[in-house]
Amino acid sequence: MGGTPTAQADTPLFKQVAGPADDIAAGLTALPSPERLGIRSHSAMLPVHLVRDINGTWRWQTAIPLDSTEELTFVLLSPHSDEWTIDVQSPGAAPMRLNDASATESTFGFDGASYPATVYHFDKSAPAGTWTVSVTAPTSTARGATPDGYLIVGSESPYRLYAHLRDYNLHVGREIGLVAYAYDDTSAVDGEAPTPLRTAKQVLYARVQQPDGRELTLAMYDDGRHGDKQPNDGVYGATFTARQAGTYTAQVVLQGVTPEGTAFLRTSQHVFPVIDATASLGKQAVGVPVDDVRMRLTIPVQGLSDGATVQAYAEVWGIGATGKPVPAAWIGGMSEVRNGVATLTFDTRWLGYANVQPPYTLRNIRLQDRETHIPLATSHAMSLMTFSVPKAALQRVSTITDEMLMGPRPDAGIAPMATGGKLMLVHGYCSGGNPWPTSHFSNYAVFQDYNQNRSHDEFARLIRDYGAQFPSFGIVAHSQGGAASLHLYTYYWSGLDYSSGSRLIQTVGTPYQGTALAGNLALLGEIFGIGCGSNWDLTYDGAALWLSGIPSWARSRVHYWTTSDKEVWWRWDYCNMATDPILDDPEDGVVEKWSGQLAYGVNHGHKEGWCHTSSMRDPAQTSDYSRNSEMNLYGNR
Repeated sequence: MGGTPTAQADTPLFKQVAGPADDIAAGLTALPSPERLGIRSHSAMLPVHLVRDINGTWRWQTAIPLDSTEELTFVLLSPHSDEWTIDVQSPGAAPMRLNDASATESTFGFDGASYPATVYHFDKSAPAGTWTVSVTAPTSTARGATPDGYLIVGSESPYRLYAHLRDYNLHVGREIGLVAYAYDDTSAVDGEAPTPLRTAKQVLYARVQQPDGRELTLAMYDDGRHGDKQPNDGVYGATFTARQAGTYTAQVVLQGVTPEGTAFLRTSQHVFPVIDATASLGKQAVGVPVDDVRMRLTIPVQGLSDGATVQAYAEVWGIGATGKPVPAAWIGGMSEVRNGVATLTFDTRWLGYANVQPPYTLRNIRLQDRETHIPLATSHAMSLMTFSVPKAALQRVSTITDEMLMGPRPDAGIAPMATGGKLMLVHGYCSGGNPWPTSHFSNYAVFQDYNQNRSHDEFARLIRDYGAQFPSFGIVAHSQGGAASLHLYTYYWSGLDYSSGSRLIQTVGTPYQGTALAGNLALLGEIFGIGCGSNWDLTYDGAALWLSGIPSWARSRVHYWTTSDKEVWWRWDYCNMATDPILDDPEDGVVEKWSGQLAYGVNHGHKEGWCHTSSMRDPAQTSDYSRNSEMNLYGNR
């Protein structure tokens, strides 16, 4: 059974999201630090701008410094690359034409956001040094600053580029910062920002394309005045003022010299939104009892239009047994701004559970954009005025209930009467069809929103709306569909909350922490003119902002798997040879193993020999009959 989602006419049923103080202590709900979320690049993505010579031939030539030729790979990306001729000249050698015999046709990206790529792979005998690459073509199709194509050059050199946004104040009129530096991957620590390579001679700059297509070229400085920390510390920064709302792309370019004296070149590709919305919060929230258990908290806000839906978060603090302030819980969820206030509902049993007394305060309050999760307004603390509290606040509680985490479950209105629950099969970002073999599943329904680019929030609401025809459902999801399903379970009432079984949400290949491909795909979409467009939620930054609102209890209901190519000693190992220079092993051609991890989720392990989609070397991860049979057996319905 399959179907396309349709919009519901009813007002969305938001959950009353809350979580224990343990989430706060673990840093699970804190806004992320962008300096820990940088792209780690061991490749260079070079724009190919063809120029007509005196003979009428269109040419492009460049010198590329290579400090290593281990796993040296060239990837040519252009809608007209089949008409191009490419020649390379390594140090001390004659020019060599890369003809069809040495080329492998591949694709760069995934699903509907895949672009044709021609890949050239060199053996270890190729010398390091400066290589010359030349491209000739019968014509040029470039428009304005947009290149004719790109050439990606990658190797397994330990000397890499680390680049990130300075902060998440991504608003029109604000200063946007980019930070970057070289580092040695052999001394990097997993999960930590690497140490800058201060001994390397470096020149860094950034190319920023604005929403209207105009391009800025920004020099990057190590002077302590461009968001780069201290002068001469090896960290470089550049800033510009955002004048337009919309999607920006940026490419950071590093020209450096290794400690051994060998020149190298790296780039990183970024995509980020700038929104035309800001707000400010008042200094005092008001709490009014709704019933014997719940309290409605109103937070004063200026700058947002009436009826705007925002993602809200606040920590509720009181006085603990030692007489010092302690957190009782955090509250959040979607909130509609009405008459200058954002409203959240708080189950006061959290006060009894934490054994805290008045006066109460709110801390680390924030309102975020619903689609991008970019902070709109923040406040370190504000007082909470309460003239009275519900009876539940005065009673000791020893157990956390579902009502404390999500609010009272609606008795009706989520799903009409229908014949039994379903296991919903959900695809991912820009998918051209259902990736799941339906013969592997029983009593299923197929969600269909093909060839679309959705934020996690929009994707989640479409799943909810399609599932409203069933009394209940569980989910088996691929790629972004897994994150959208978790978003749905966190923020909205749906058939998920009425299902039964062992596993609520099961996913494979979901980039819970984003993918490095997101920025590259944004640049390629500009030259190919096809695809689904950029997706902020699939970047490292967007994913981290999104995860900061996802509680531990919701994550614990997700069962997930990651996969990668089958590694053997006698061949070049990859899932997708075109994306291999961009991603860090192990990866499935789209998602790196580390970025597919979900803290507090149920990790069912990593399996080799399976790739993200069917267009890659090993079979598609969604076609694994063994895993699919397990998911079918244990999936909620």
